Amino acid sequence: MKYHIVTYGCQMNKSDSERIATLLENKGYQPAKDISRADLVVINMCSVRQKPVDKAKNQIARLRNKKIILIGCILDADKKEFAKMGVKIWRGLTSAKLAEVRPLTGFVPIMRGCNNFCSYCVVPYTRGPEKYRSQKEIIGEVKHLLKKGIKEITLLGQNVDSYKYKPPRDPSASPQDDNSVVNFVKLLQKITVLPGDFKIKFITNHPKDFSDELIDEIARNDKIIKYVHLPVQSGDNKILKKMNRNYTGEQYLALIKKIKKKIPNVDLTTDIIVGFPGETEKQFQKTVNLFKKIKFATAYIAKYSPRPGTVAYKLKDNVPLAEKKRREQTLRKLIPPTRHSEAKPKNLNQRDPSARYHSPQDDNNKLIVILGPTAVGKTEFSIKLAKKFNGQVISADSRQVYKGMNIGTGKISKKERQGIPHYLLDIASPRRRFSVAQYQKKAIEVINKILKKKKIPFLVGGSPFYIYSIVEGWVFPKMKADLKLRKELEKKSIEELFNILKKLSPQRAKTIEKKNKRRLIRAIEIAKALGKVLPLKKNPQFDCLLIGIKLTKEKLQKKVSQRVDKMIELGLEKEVKKLSEKYGFNSVLGESIGYQEWEKSGSRAAAEIAEEIKFNTYHLAKRQMTWFKKDKRILWVENYKQAENLIKNFLV
Repeated sequence: MKYHIVTYGCQMNKSDSERIATLLENKGYQPAKDISRADLVVINMCSVRQKPVDKAKNQIARLRNKKIILIGCILDADKKEFAKMGVKIWRGLTSAKLAEVRPLTGFVPIMRGCNNFCSYCVVPYTRGPEKYRSQKEIIGEVKHLLKKGIKEITLLGQNVDSYKYKPPRDPSASPQDDNSVVNFVKLLQKITVLPGDFKIKFITNHPKDFSDELIDEIARNDKIIKYVHLPVQSGDNKILKKMNRNYTGEQYLALIKKIKKKIPNVDLTTDIIVGFPGETEKQFQKTVNLFKKIKFATAYIAKYSPRPGTVAYKLKDNVPLAEKKRREQTLRKLIPPTRHSEAKPKNLNQRDPSARYHSPQDDNNKLIVILGPTAVGKTEFSIKLAKKFNGQVISADSRQVYKGMNIGTGKISKKERQGIPHYLLDIASPRRRFSVAQYQKKAIEVINKILKKKKIPFLVGGSPFYIYSIVEGWVFPKMKADLKLRKELEKKSIEELFNILKKLSPQRAKTIEKKNKRRLIRAIEIAKALGKVLPLKKNPQFDCLLIGIKLTKEKLQKKVSQRVDKMIELGLEKEVKKLSEKYGFNSVLGESIGYQEWEKSGSRAAAEIAEEIKFNTYHLAKRQMTWFKKDKRILWVENYKQAENLIKNFLV
């Protein structure tokens, strides 16, 4: 059995992942570098921000056929969402259990939990109050690392400065034995007197607890790296108060001045949150001024992300995402160029080739998918959202790719686009079928082009095959088209084709859309060429947010009816006549709702044909919903505001 661990969040989670790996290997599991080869996938979660939550959901959705276990720092609200996805949450993995396992890299937790209750932070709710490990346990782990040849050890805690461990009284000890509380400075002293050539550093500190005693110890002790990570979060006093940080900007500056005086060569880094609820431009400028005065070596800058259960969640998230991004970039420009590349923490694998777990890359590959059945209102949604979030639209409609098929497919006009660029409309002739593989190739090229322009790609449509070829990264078998075979198969009925496929590949016959002649022919072609229809391999390239638009059956039927009536009014009959004269109904027209109904129109009135189109369109919508309902990744919305909030959290 093989395992693979995906880690989100802080160094504490990375340390836990290392220990979990050891626990699994003790049970006989072997590490798998490639997630696709793992039998068990462990996702070490972090609910501190919405971004890793969304990434974890997407990761889980891609791993449908694997055993998945979720652990880590998870809010109850997020646990419920993950439980709905059928994921097991590993509740038996306690701090005590992890403490039994010796680390292999230089991360040693000295405590867990937090008592500070910063208004934006979930840690006190997910990890509980502060609990301190014994100095004996900690020193034992440090000795273990030194024996392994580790030269740099990092002590971890949500707030290491508040460490205070009181050893239990040994009944056999004499009254003279020291039973006093061991604070963080004393712990540092006990560790650094150990023999060996090694260095110590620690994270994270809190300005309100960073004592003069600690400053003096860092200054005098050669084994402590002259590095201080001291999160400030904001330079404005009112914002700091709303954050419940318990210090002012002036107090923080005075502390930094003291540190620099005692430790002239200190490497100072910090954390910042931009766009906290109510943060004005004037208040943000105070953070900018603080940056300029202190000259941090680097900073980890986060755009505020509302988290359920926190005090700040009750506040209105009223700073627009675009403004949060601007403020983030303003601060990044103040980081010295020589250090700018260090602004993101490195994956442990880059530091230690022996690390056995993997952190997902935080790259710029976000794709927003707006989907739903035909006539549900995706076009209006996508235009409004693209304007709001600096986006461009890629059509995922298997009929709107064809030139001239405008009215019958509900294709958006240039005027209706409102200046938003649209791609993959009118790119193929109705004379020849445009395959999913062809679509996928062009769509990926367009999405990457949009991302390079620093804009947000919106994949919009109701064609499941087009959508999932991108979302799941289907890998199509490479083989030449057998035109002779296709011509022979075209003459056969749908029932005959299905029976042929059933004999060639029973498994594919179970999953194929039985009444889709084109897909039946393609499946038979592949089965004859390869011996069977192999399951599609998947290689997803994008971090996707899937938003589905839903309506009641009654509202959807009404929308379908209104849409078809409008098509007739706009001249659908004339469009069909023109296209059929040019291409005939043996082309794509004969397989397309809105066009195929006119083939044997004869003496039938347009109103009668319109009713048939309405019937077929509504049943198409039902089939599309059958597809989409299976996908637990889709976040269903009923109005624009819900979609906007989902995208805000996804892009933070």
